[in-house]
Amino acid sequence: MKKLWILNHHSGLEGDRHFELAKEFAKEGLETVVFLSAYSHRGGSYLYEKEVTVRKVAEHITYVWLRTAPAYHGNGPARIVNMMDYSRLMKKYGRNFYEKFGVPDAVIGSSVHPFAWESAYSIAKRNHIPFICEIRDFWPLSFIEMYGWSKFHPICLLFSLLERRAYRRADAIVTSMEFGYRYLEQFSYVDRKRIYWIPNGYHTEGIDEVIQSGNVRLSEDLRSYLEDHWCAVYTGSFVDSECLLDLLDTAAYMQKQGMDHIKFAFIGDGHLRARMEERAEREKLTNVRIFSRIESRQVAVALSKAKVCIAALKDDRVLNDLGLSLNKLNDYLYSGNPTVFACNSANVVGDSGAGIVVPCGDSKAYAEALMTVYQMPGEQRRAMGEKGRRTIREKYSYSLLAKRYLDILVQAENCRKKRRDHETATVG
Repeated sequence: MKKLWILNHHSGLEGDRHFELAKEFAKEGLETVVFLSAYSHRGGSYLYEKEVTVRKVAEHITYVWLRTAPAYHGNGPARIVNMMDYSRLMKKYGRNFYEKFGVPDAVIGSSVHPFAWESAYSIAKRNHIPFICEIRDFWPLSFIEMYGWSKFHPICLLFSLLERRAYRRADAIVTSMEFGYRYLEQFSYVDRKRIYWIPNGYHTEGIDEVIQSGNVRLSEDLRSYLEDHWCAVYTGSFVDSECLLDLLDTAAYMQKQGMDHIKFAFIGDGHLRARMEERAEREKLTNVRIFSRIESRQVAVALSKAKVCIAALKDDRVLNDLGLSLNKLNDYLYSGNPTVFACNSANVVGDSGAGIVVPCGDSKAYAEALMTVYQMPGEQRRAMGEKGRRTIREKYSYSLLAKRYLDILVQAENCRKKRRDHETATVG
């Protein structure tokens, strides 16, 4: 296998799942082309104005940005149209892509949305190559559970049709959720042997290099705050699903209880930022500071200066019980610090012993967990953090995950051949 195409509307570069996997694939001589949108979902703007922009971003790795339209904000109808436009552009420029990159040996369609599956299957069918259906979000299940939509909502009906088509057609199904097979087993035509778990990984070697070199620096304001205080640090998006207002509840509770020797640093961006800043100012939370989003390599540096990492997740048993695969937890565990995590489902923090798990929405329990970490002897705190680092090295390192993915590509090719032979025999 020499050429691989990956269709992922919201892919990215450093730290992104497919970029990190592609870097490992490149070591085996595999050429990877990633097709993504030029519209930044997070930033709400276009990265490129041309309808198609091609860049070789690393050795054996090429990115193709498609100027999907329209621009949108939030999760309304315009975003759905933008998703559909991704497939339109993939079809429109398909011949150009074959001429420029050659025919791939396999294609991965990765959900943020199911239209990428449709486009990937079209490529696979045309070229008689394996189609790998990669599931990062279950649609329409996420709409139903997160937003309370009816399963008969027109978008849910459409996405349900697309997911069933993808699962039936796929030569392999890869899910980032450890127990995703529990959801997939409801479909009688999905063979359990075709389902594989590849979580969001971590580029351990790259992070080690960042920390050891000392070349990546933080802003002076952030650096001094982390070094001058005993800090509980959050890094990531300021969105509802991360329960940041619950974490502010904990900060307020701790300040009232005289536990304000523990300081909170929230680092990131998102639609909740203004609300968080307003609340911290209104309630005079002197134990809270909010900092702007930083680059992925800076995240490792910031966490290395923390004393404990903090996170919380909305209590959604249906989704969470399928298995969590959060990039943030990989960052946290590899930092060498304990993590305090509010979550009501099984998770890597609890399973690895790398921190303390508390119930969702319980500020008192969260505060007590932070105090437990604060009062730990340094040796005990380091031992807890080391459990997390070991778990990441042994289960989530991209170098290991890439080898597993390459094996899946081979097995998908074998599956495709068996299905083709079976269809030929049936016709005969």
